[in-house]
Amino acid sequence: MEGSSGGLSRRSTTSRSAGWLRESKLNLPTKSLQDYRSRAAGGFQLRLRVIGGAIGIASFVAAAAVLSVQAGAHTPIAQTNSSVWSGVYAAAQADRGKAAYARHCSRCHGDDPANSRNPLSGDRFAEHWESRTLADLFHRMRDTMPPGEAFTVGEADKLDVLAYLLQQNGFPRGLTDLPSDADALATIQITGKSGPIPAQTGTLVRTAGCLELRDDREWQLTSATEPERTTLDTASKDGRQSSPRSGGRTIVLLNPFPSPTAHRGHRISATGFLVRRDNGDAVNVVSLEMLEPACTP
Repeated sequence: MEGSSGGLSRRSTTSRSAGWLRESKLNLPTKSLQDYRSRAAGGFQLRLRVIGGAIGIASFVAAAAVLSVQAGAHTPIAQTNSSVWSGVYAAAQADRGKAAYARHCSRCHGDDPANSRNPLSGDRFAEHWESRTLADLFHRMRDTMPPGEAFTVGEADKLDVLAYLLQQNGFPRGLTDLPSDADALATIQITGKSGPIPAQTGTLVRTAGCLELRDDREWQLTSATEPERTTLDTASKDGRQSSPRSGGRTIVLLNPFPSPTAHRGHRISATGFLVRRDNGDAVNVVSLEMLEPACTP
């Protein structure tokens, strides 16, 4: 809540101090940072850089090598009502996409997008795009591909290439072309045939629960939600991601900075990189957000 004490405000990471970052940025006081600060845990490193008073991700090394910051906002899963297994593209569209891919994409991605080393298909594709929508994928293609020359390829060709990539990933064809309307694409979820694939170590996730300190040394979220995939710019239509419901997990928080002591006993959302461990999962924290000033459901 805006009037609550401590470093996190309700639905943001804002504190009363003018030196803090605003609107769900990383929770680091800008005045105390050098040009770069690195943190490591669970086999990966997050590197941060101060740019004009705001903090941006400069680079990170994670177990999921294909993780990247998306150019367009991630569409909340709650809005979806179909999936890529529903037959959402036509065979003729995939054929056009194959020709467009050869003209515009193969010079960077190779002649065969189904190659196991290609991030456009297989496990790498599934891990990166799981639980997102075709709108997310199309926005990435539309706004950033080819790198530095996105304007040189029309949206119709890129939509056809998207159909070709779906075909190469084994998703079934249907009777009609992919819709060109962004809202319609946002209703089509990318998921495994048997449902969502569990997130792996290194995946950027979001979870929410009650902030507690275990043995006076280890921060954790209790009654926490299952960590779900997210992106650094995930937002709902009003600019904020919807609040996850409570759950039954306990998630250890690695390297929360600055100390969240003032919010012990509050309901907190944590975004960070997942670390799967035999003794319980953890999240290497990128940002924290206070959802409620109490832990009651």
